[in-house]
Amino acid sequence: MKNQSVDWAEYAHAQRELKNSMTSNDRHWGLEYALNRTLDDIQAANSFDRSDVERHIRSGARLNRHRRRLVRLQPLTWQPETVDPTVAIEARSELEFLQSEIAGFDLVEKVAQGYSYKELAQPQGPGSTSLRKRVSRLRNLARNSVQRT
Repeated sequence: MKNQSVDWAEYAHAQRELKNSMTSNDRHWGLEYALNRTLDDIQAANSFDRSDVERHIRSGARLNRHRRRLVRLQPLTWQPETVDPTVAIEARSELEFLQSEIAGFDLVEKVAQGYSYKELAQPQGPGSTSLRKRVSRLRNLARNSVQRT
């Protein structure tokens, strides 16, 4: 089995080079790619040396050049030239309406923010299953309230 400290030394060498880089060029992007691949190699216990790291750097640089070329050839044409604020204003007014009409709307907001039902369940309060049912009912109520307006 190969000494793992040699692998980490290669990783540290590439990391130092990236840290000392003052520009965002192809080599910079290649170093980022090489660092990720080196970590994958260390985790999989694959043997590698400096030539493999350099190969990863060249591959990452090539991938970045290819990505830049694709962006240049196919610009983002789906974005509108100007943003119409009426959609955001209507959405905000509907949200304010729902907040005022539906008790417990803060629970739906927390679920939308990414909290799990297990995190929202209180030790002495309702469990995660009952919270899930409550949120489902609140969503249906909100859907029906918005359709009526």
